[in-house]
Amino acid sequence: MAITKIAGELLESNLIRVQDLSFSGGNPALQNLLHVDVTNGRIGVKTDSPGNFALDVNGDARVVGNLTVQGTTTTVDSQNLSVEDNLILLNSTGSIGHNSGVMINRGSAGNNAVMIWDESADLFKFGTTTDDGSTTEDFSVTLSKIQAADPTTAQDVATKSYVDTQNTAQALTFVGDDSTGTAVNTGESFKFAGATGITTAVSGDTITITGTAEVNDLSSAVTWANVPNANITQASVTQHQSALSITESQVSNLQAYILDANITVVGDDSSGVTFSAKNNDNIKFAGATGISTAVSGDTLTITGPNLTNYLQNTGTQTIDNLIFNDNILATSSNADLVLSPGGSGVIDASTSKIINVSTPTADAHASTKKYVDDSVTSLSGTFSSNLSSSIAAVTGMDTDLSTPDDSTFGDGALTSLTSTTKVTDAIDGLNETMENIRNSTYVKSVTYTASPTAGSLGTRVTLSISPVGGGANRYDVDWGDGSAVQTVTTTSPFHDYDENSGQPYTITVKAYNNTAVSGSAGSFANSGDSQTNQVITVYTSQPIPAFAMYAAASGGSAITKSNNGSTVYLQNNTTNTAGASVTYDIDWGDTTENTIANDSAAGGANSGSSPTRIAHTYTNSANDDGSTVEGTGTGDTKYQIRLRLLTHTTADPSVVPAQATSNFEVYTSHTAAYAANSVRGVNEFSTSGFPVTFTNNTATLPGANSDFSATQQYTYNFDEGSTVTVAVGSSGAGDTGGTINNTFNLSGAEQDDGTTVTYNTTLTLATGHSGADSSAAINIIVEPDVIANIAATADKVSTGGSNNQYTLYDHTDLSGANRASATFTNTSKNADNYDYDYFSDSSSLVSVAENGSNAGSIGATLTRNFTGTSAGNFTTRFRAYGTPDTIFQDDEETINWAMKAVPSAPANLSTKSLEMSDNAEGTLPKLCHGFTDNTSSADTLSAGTALNSTTARRYTSTTTIDTATVTNAYNGATGTLTASVNASADGAKTFSASAEENGTFTSLVVTNNRDYDEVDSAYPQDFYQVFTAKITKALSGYSAGLTAQRLEHSATGNTNYVHVLKDDVTAVPTTAIGTVAEGTAGTKRYVSGVPYYDAGSPTVTVTGTTIANFTGQAYQDTTSPHEVDNDTNQESTSGDVITDSNFTYAQVDGGTTMLSSGVPKSDTGVSSAYTIGAVTVPIVSHTVNRKAVKTIGARSKNANGTEGSYNASSTKIQVYTTTAFNASAGLDNEAGGITVSDSLGNGSTHTDDALRITGFGSSSDTPSFNSSTNYYTGNAWSGAVTVAGTTEAISRFGTIKHFTTNLSSGYLPAGPNLTSGRDGGEAQYYTFAFRRTPVSQFSITMSGKVSGMFIAMPGTGVDNSSGSDGWLDCSTQYNGSGQPGSGAGGNGSDGCAKTGGDLVVDNTTYSNKTFTFTLGTESLANSVGNTCLVRIKLNSGDSVTALSVGVAG
Repeated sequence: MAITKIAGELLESNLIRVQDLSFSGGNPALQNLLHVDVTNGRIGVKTDSPGNFALDVNGDARVVGNLTVQGTTTTVDSQNLSVEDNLILLNSTGSIGHNSGVMINRGSAGNNAVMIWDESADLFKFGTTTDDGSTTEDFSVTLSKIQAADPTTAQDVATKSYVDTQNTAQALTFVGDDSTGTAVNTGESFKFAGATGITTAVSGDTITITGTAEVNDLSSAVTWANVPNANITQASVTQHQSALSITESQVSNLQAYILDANITVVGDDSSGVTFSAKNNDNIKFAGATGISTAVSGDTLTITGPNLTNYLQNTGTQTIDNLIFNDNILATSSNADLVLSPGGSGVIDASTSKIINVSTPTADAHASTKKYVDDSVTSLSGTFSSNLSSSIAAVTGMDTDLSTPDDSTFGDGALTSLTSTTKVTDAIDGLNETMENIRNSTYVKSVTYTASPTAGSLGTRVTLSISPVGGGANRYDVDWGDGSAVQTVTTTSPFHDYDENSGQPYTITVKAYNNTAVSGSAGSFANSGDSQTNQVITVYTSQPIPAFAMYAAASGGSAITKSNNGSTVYLQNNTTNTAGASVTYDIDWGDTTENTIANDSAAGGANSGSSPTRIAHTYTNSANDDGSTVEGTGTGDTKYQIRLRLLTHTTADPSVVPAQATSNFEVYTSHTAAYAANSVRGVNEFSTSGFPVTFTNNTATLPGANSDFSATQQYTYNFDEGSTVTVAVGSSGAGDTGGTINNTFNLSGAEQDDGTTVTYNTTLTLATGHSGADSSAAINIIVEPDVIANIAATADKVSTGGSNNQYTLYDHTDLSGANRASATFTNTSKNADNYDYDYFSDSSSLVSVAENGSNAGSIGATLTRNFTGTSAGNFTTRFRAYGTPDTIFQDDEETINWAMKAVPSAPANLSTKSLEMSDNAEGTLPKLCHGFTDNTSSADTLSAGTALNSTTARRYTSTTTIDTATVTNAYNGATGTLTASVNASADGAKTFSASAEENGTFTSLVVTNNRDYDEVDSAYPQDFYQVFTAKITKALSGYSAGLTAQRLEHSATGNTNYVHVLKDDVTAVPTTAIGTVAEGTAGTKRYVSGVPYYDAGSPTVTVTGTTIANFTGQAYQDTTSPHEVDNDTNQESTSGDVITDSNFTYAQVDGGTTMLSSGVPKSDTGVSSAYTIGAVTVPIVSHTVNRKAVKTIGARSKNANGTEGSYNASSTKIQVYTTTAFNASAGLDNEAGGITVSDSLGNGSTHTDDALRITGFGSSSDTPSFNSSTNYYTGNAWSGAVTVAGTTEAISRFGTIKHFTTNLSSGYLPAGPNLTSGRDGGEAQYYTFAFRRTPVSQFSITMSGKVSGMFIAMPGTGVDNSSGSDGWLDCSTQYNGSGQPGSGAGGNGSDGCAKTGGDLVVDNTTYSNKTFTFTLGTESLANSVGNTCLVRIKLNSGDSVTALSVGVAG
């Protein structure tokens, strides 16, 4: 079609329009289709005079998509308003705090009418208001009447007429405490009459009844006969008890109100008498010899003799004075008698003699007078003989030592001895040396080495001191230079020599111990005694050569460079030459030298005043290249100057000669020069401009080998606003003789405007010379580039991972767009003509001249329809060409297109699988037989079907049941999608071409109704629409039982069915365990007469167990719906007593079956608990190591899971297996559990262990026995011994204990009733026998607490000597000698404990305690069968956990 240019400038260069713009069609009806009012900022549609609106539409308008209006007021000026949505949402932001509703403007008819929700009152209001609705603030409402039809259902609004009709006459009936009543009809009166102390009054609708206030003042008489018993409380009597006087005669049956409080008084013999307070029994405390009693009030005083003078038979006693009536203080046997005064006390004989002392044989023995006299006589004779033969007295100070045989004293400890040392001095010195050796303060000698022994002033000398003897801890060092003697503790002291006027210096060292007696022999040593002391030589300070260069003979600052031919001056700055004769040599680095004879000459240091500088002139050779050796090239030169100190008369010879060196730079003049490889060119796009190469042709070599400063450089200025700096001699780009590149780039405006630019470049050489820098210049000319720049895009760009603006489809999409149409936009630069070759083969080529209006030229797009083009890739070639200035240019670009085949439609709904989303609830649920089937004509399931699959699941508590979503099903642009529940529609949605038709439609939830290109990136947009959907339904909306549901689409098919089971049982079952009884008895084990399950495969049976809520609509698929397991151990035992047992549905099926074809029936145990059949549970095998007593419990399972805890039986099961007995019976083994040492006795006659024996079940500590009976062989305990009614103690799980439990009830196997005759506080006894010979004493090792222990030896003399029917008491100590016994022939005591530490003390807990008991002069060799009886007494709480018999210690 023809396109004409719009008059005036369409857009300015910055894309701004400055004039109004109108678009119109080809006939008058299409005038002013779009008018842009630039002046007022308005747009008019079908009007060229838009009103006071940013957008003014004159005609119908349609918005496809969402319309969001943001402002304060939205005005709808139409006569009719049609809203398709069935819900109008107000207050969409959800803000809380203001009322919301609808307001009707009534105009002049009256106040505006409103229907609002009052947020503060939480209710609806209908009425009128004076508010005009212009604000969001709350306003007041005058309520109005609402008219409605008479109600027909309970929830309808009631009208006044309906209420009046219903409000017929009604009667009220009033009833009193006597339950009789009277009816009062409408219009009748009812009177509330008062009575004594009560008045009534009516005011309005209020009845006030007033009674007499409570009277608490009893100051006047009270007729108590009129007071009900209920009104007299215990508290009121207690409050006034001081005012009450009650005699015995006033209380009938007073004796019945006295508590029967019995008091039992027990003596040391453990026998007691019980007194009754109720019977007015009296308790008399009678005195005895030396003891008197008295009672005063509630206090009993017992007075006895003074016991302070009595000695106890054990422990340590403190006695002030000890007086013996007899004259003998003796010990038994051969024991020592020790008199041990406390602290520094002595044994005082009070001037009396100590006689009958034996002759001493050891140093510590007391001596007799005779022994001392004899010894003194012998010593006196010897001394007299020696004295008579002695010569005249000679002192040690009169005699020299003389020379020893080895000719030296130096090999000894005291090295100061000589042949002339006096004997006395020698002995004194040796004595002092030995004392120092003993005190570790001995010093034999000391040596040292010094390093260095020569050096300049300030030299640090360090010693390495080597003492001998080991006692030195201090060193006095004299450094010889007059400084104070230095006392140190280190063996490495040091000293700095700061002057040398008295050198050389001799060092001396003294080593000593500062804790020894000062000056004592052997406590110190001097270095001079063992070595020649070393001498230190000190020179003057080390001289340091130094110099500096100057531009003048005096003054100025030091320099490091000069120009060629200039005279420079060297100043000698060498240090530390004062007072010495010195000579120097100066090497100038240019093959010339000067010798300096002394510091006063030119070039000398002249220490102490200004030195005289020495002059020198440098001349660079014509061929100097700048090296440190003169005459090898051209350019600047660097010279190395060297100053040498040749001689120095007072310095350390090792540091002379010395030298200092420094480089000095001398410059030569240079001229900059460079050239370019081309001076005119094009601003090529491909090279980002016009590239030029420059060559540095500077003639000489400035600074090639010199260490010059940063000013030695070339600077290139390319006239582009920046420079390039190159260091001279760096060999970098642009250095002397090298090249450097630069690309000259026109600015964007210059390139776009076709402007040719000339660049004025320069090269500058900076040498740092005193003269000016050198420069050169070259001009570079750059023309603008012809640039082809073409852009193209499909008119509707296809989205997706592989699609872009160059992707085309020969297809018309859902919006009616041609997907094969494309548009080209030309933005080329500086061209005169363009060629469009659409298929790059000249078969379809269009040429366009640049005139600003031709389609395809700058500013005019070109559209091409590629409909009919085969699928595949093709290329459009674009060429731009012309002559912007003097050079002809052309340029090309290409566009690569992809014509793609139209993709196939997505998958239909019928290909999708529907699954449940929410996890099934319960444990392994399956459908019960007889479940409630709600599926109607839809698919159903059979009993026994699993309800935890993806398509069938059970629920009890999940709030909302969701299927998994069916994703991206076709077609989401047409057809109806339905949620089918039990073959009925439960929500539907009809789709249109509009996307995002999402929402919840009853139980149908549609999401992602979208273009398929959002799913598959290979698909273009607007070709196909899909949807994602699921069924969502509240669990409360399901009926109990099975439901079938699926998704159905009217055009693309249906999904499969999924099933939901709503169970009517939501909790785990409740089990009540039944009666536990013995099943198979097996072979029992007896310990202390108590039976336990052991061998023979014993069992127990459980009958009458009930289970509530065993099944609902589903059951748990398990082989163990019921369990009987171990529960709680008793009596601190551990381990199981039964084999935990699981039972199947078939095994627990009761008298009324709960199964149908093996499948549990629904709702078993729901209406009432289900009684299961009897089950049998095995006791643990006798091969298991088990001794325990434990209860058992039961629990069950349903589809909701397993009961959290067991319902336990009160019956306790006792098990003691053979394996456990053989492994660790201990004291439970009544035939050998108490071990007896084989070393007791002769070790051959008897080596067996102890046996528990029978026949001693009486309540006596010391029962009578037959002296001729062998109790070990004749009364051994075995089998089911009767213990009920006896005082026999019980061995229970390895512990002998006082035991009073009724084992005949609540225990399996049933045992004896051990409370009968045994629970009144009686003591219980454990009697055992062992045999050994010959034995007169033995030990018992025990852990536990007992109330007594007794032993007997039937057939021995103790049978008669004992005062306790032949028994000896282990809580009493043996009386010291003879046969024990308090009777005839005894030693006066029934005690048998060997010492006070062997007493078995009542109510004392022992841990592995060993007691030794003695038979005195009696022996088991004399007892019947060599037998000893041991009887242990246990009161309540007593027990024994370990017991053995051994050899006495």
